[in-house]
Amino acid sequence: MREALPLRDFLWKAKRGPQIIPPKDFGMLVAETGCGKDWKVVDAGTGSGFLAMMLANIGCKVYTYEIDEEFYQVAKKNIRNSGIGNIFLKKADITKWIDEKNVDMVTLDMKDPEKVIKNAYSSLKYRGWLVIYSLHVEQLQRVWRELRKYDFSMITILENLQREWQIEGNTFTRPMTHMLAHTGFLTFARK
Repeated sequence: MREALPLRDFLWKAKRGPQIIPPKDFGMLVAETGCGKDWKVVDAGTGSGFLAMMLANIGCKVYTYEIDEEFYQVAKKNIRNSGIGNIFLKKADITKWIDEKNVDMVTLDMKDPEKVIKNAYSSLKYRGWLVIYSLHVEQLQRVWRELRKYDFSMITILENLQREWQIEGNTFTRPMTHMLAHTGFLTFARK
């Protein structure tokens, strides 16, 4: 079980497999969709389980799909060690089907997410959100073309850049030399 640590601290210690959705992008996901307590969420591309844990930590009930055995085992261990409930990890191919229906949100952080858009649309309730995390423009273009085949509204693509500032006594304040810039594109679409 998780020590008496806030989730943010636990995530620093948790094992990572593939690249994660960082907290800065998770914050944008929450702000744009309004997701929270009692939302039913389908997540695909579980990876290390970080997004599933962050969503469950704010009260969402999360059904998360992972097809890769190595990532599945990493996520299973991380989720168990986090001590967070409301996460249901499935070793399944979400491109084939989604068991859950009438869900508030579907999140996709995986290779070829455009192959899941049809299933996601069928799984979402009216006014539900589809959120897709894309690492590069070519993937973003394939997602955009597939989204246009369905009756989604409010399609928005955002990139979140984060810059920390350096303060040294009373002498100067300036941006840090290095910043966390591009991590991925977030595509939001509403049924």
